[in-house]
This record gives sequence, structure tokens and C-alpha cells, in this order.
Amino acid sequence: MIKRYAIRLTPLMLLSLAWPVAAQKVDEDLPDESYAAEIYAVEAENVDPADYATLAREGEGDVWSCASCHGAKGQGNGNIPRLAGLSTGYIAKQLHAYAEGVRINHNMQYVADKLTDDEMLGLARYYAEMEAPSNAGPELGGDLARGQELMIHGDWDINVPACYSCHGSSAWGVEQAFPSLAAQQPAYTYAQLAAWTDGRRNNSPLQLMQGISHALSDADRRAVADYLATLPAPPAEEPTQ
Repeated sequence: MIKRYAIRLTPLMLLSLAWPVAAQKVDEDLPDESYAAEIYAVEAENVDPADYATLAREGEGDVWSCASCHGAKGQGNGNIPRLAGLSTGYIAKQLHAYAEGVRINHNMQYVADKLTDDEMLGLARYYAEMEAPSNAGPELGGDLARGQELMIHGDWDINVPACYSCHGSSAWGVEQAFPSLAAQQPAYTYAQLAAWTDGRRNNSPLQLMQGISHALSDADRRAVADYLATLPAPPAEEPTQ
């Protein structure tokens, strides 16, 4: 198993970066956003991802197959994200966010709303434990040198920390809450940075991503998205024993 590390930012640093936005709309029955991913990862230990492989590959009833959009190997394409190698807790957290309307995407809301809690956990583990090579590459005309600079060092002139400080030195994610960014489809990464900026996405603890995305220029977003697409794909999450 390849461990994932990151330099920890202090709470004061995180709060100083947060951009003032409306309070998150989170269902009271769901775990608090700041630790939801960890909770879902623990709950997922009780399900067998093999039981949900058919659901992922073929769908069931009104539930579309995940593979019909994300690909048989979970690599994504265009504005559809890579799922292979993302952490179990992060995937499960996003599925719940779609189902509750906390995160907006009409296709994903349609699917997630029809999934049971166990199906969300099973699908999350299925993709977390999937290893697949990258099929992503730069396509937005971003400045790769600038993207690398932002990833490694950030830009404190605009109050942006290094992406690696939270997402790990290989951009393979850290623990459950900070997702892998490496080998992600650049169009998807760019679209999410834009969504954080204009408020269409706001399910981030401490509103950290809103502040960072708002500080980046459009050219910076393209640079980061394209640079991430050049990185090796993350390893599969080790199966729970």
C-alpha cells in the first residue's frame, strides 16, 4: 500500500483562507461536512464491493450504470471525472451530497437519489479499490510551469497555499477527506474550480476551496487543471480486511 502524506495547515491558516459565502445547506441527519468522509469510510467496511460490481457496470432498474459515463475502468472522460483511486469516504460523501441536493449535477442527482446507503458505500469502495492508468492529458492550453508552481509552492501573493499541502505530495489525496487530483480529467477539474468560485459548489469544510478558487485567475485554473492531468494516476485503495 502506498501511503499518502501532506503538510498539515493549521486551523487558523485554513480559516484565514476561507472566502465568505453562504452557509452550507446540509441535512441534519447527515454527518457534519468536516468529518463525513471518515465516517462513511468506516461504515463502508461492512459492505463487500463485489456485491455492487454489477450495479457499477450494468446499472439496475432506473439506476444507470456508473460505467456508462465514467468508463469501464473508472478513468472518466472530458467533463466526467475519474473515479478510480479516489478514497472510499470521499466518493460516498459526494454521492450523499448529490442525493441531498448539497452538490448540484442533474445526472448525478437522478442516480444518487435512487441509491440506498449500502449501494453508495459499496460503489464507493468498488471505485476506490480500482486501479487504472491515466487517460488524461493537457487540453485547456494551460501554462504547465505555472500549474506546477501552484501545486508545489502555491502563490502567497494571492493567498493561495500549495495544492500539495492538502492533497499530498503526489496529488494522490490524503486520508479520506482530501481527494486525489492526479490524472483527473482537466475539463472536470477546471469546471469544479469555476463552480467553487461562483458558488455552484459549496460542500467544502471551512469553505477552503471557495477561497482558493476565487483567488485563482482563469488562466491559473487552466494551468492547474492541465498540470494535474500530466501526473501519474493514484494507486488503488487497499481493500479492507
